[in-house]
Amino acid sequence: MASSNPFANLQEESDALREAWMRHEETFLGDYLVSEVEDPRIHFPSLLTRGMLVETLFPGKQRDLIWQEYRFGLCMSFLQKVARQRPGIQTATHLRHALEQGLKEFKSMTIASYLQEAWDELQQAAEEEHYLKQALDAWQQTAWDGKQVQELLGTFMRRWASILHEQVTKPCVVLEPACGSANDYRSLAACGLAAKVHYRGFDLCPKNIENANRDYPQAAFEVGNIFDIPASDKSADFLYVHDLFEHLSVKGMQRGFEEVARVTRGMAVLSFFNAAYCPSHTIRPRDGYHWNRLSLGCLQKTMKDLCCEVEVIHTASFLKNAFGCHDYHNPGSATLVLHF
Repeated sequence: MASSNPFANLQEESDALREAWMRHEETFLGDYLVSEVEDPRIHFPSLLTRGMLVETLFPGKQRDLIWQEYRFGLCMSFLQKVARQRPGIQTATHLRHALEQGLKEFKSMTIASYLQEAWDELQQAAEEEHYLKQALDAWQQTAWDGKQVQELLGTFMRRWASILHEQVTKPCVVLEPACGSANDYRSLAACGLAAKVHYRGFDLCPKNIENANRDYPQAAFEVGNIFDIPASDKSADFLYVHDLFEHLSVKGMQRGFEEVARVTRGMAVLSFFNAAYCPSHTIRPRDGYHWNRLSLGCLQKTMKDLCCEVEVIHTASFLKNAFGCHDYHNPGSATLVLHF
């Protein structure tokens, strides 16, 4: 494991991280990590986090819909990938024909088994919205990036909002370090979960917080640092962090983990974009911050000293076992679920 650390202390590291993000325009930050495969409406780490929050609020009551949404995310991501590779509207026509005929490929492209299974089940379930047929119809009429398709990506946002509107629960306190420009909060608001929780998001970059407060004035966003989370001990029922720890030094990661453990009394969901089952962390300082490859084994060992129980969910492995998915775009994606 490389031990190089360009920072003398955590304050210096914080200043460098803030500068790395402040150099960007507000419009760039507002769109960063929320489009294409990272769109929180279909991005699996975001779906997983929301599913666990739903389970925290309504134990055992919405598991079927949670799993339906996981598959929806996979299917829409598949269509999105095909549309990028072959954007013509005729592609949608050929793919729809292949799905209707139960073919295993079209135009030399393999059809994912989970897509065919979803198509067949939706064909049989007359009471359910056939989002695949609607997506292909819209794509045939305009283009994948047209307004109709983009609205269809919010299918499960609308389903959740309809269901959760009538649900009553004791609100829980939700904290989100490194919230960006309300990157994931926007889907919490759209699906109705934000109304069921006491949410606080914070980010090191003031431009991100300005964006978040402008777009979601009803929520609580503030400038804050994971090295010193602005919350009291054991005050969060549910805490989540997406795509942060790979950018920190070893000392910074440890401090961040300790702060997560300090403020969480329930569950913490930590999402990583570059983690693997390897012997040790690979630490790579770059451009004022880090771009590390993290060891899941080392992370698990560290977390065991900080919480009661640790679950490791390797995204590609989970989706392969659950849905027969062999084409997840990021093999380094993983989530650690900490129970306190």
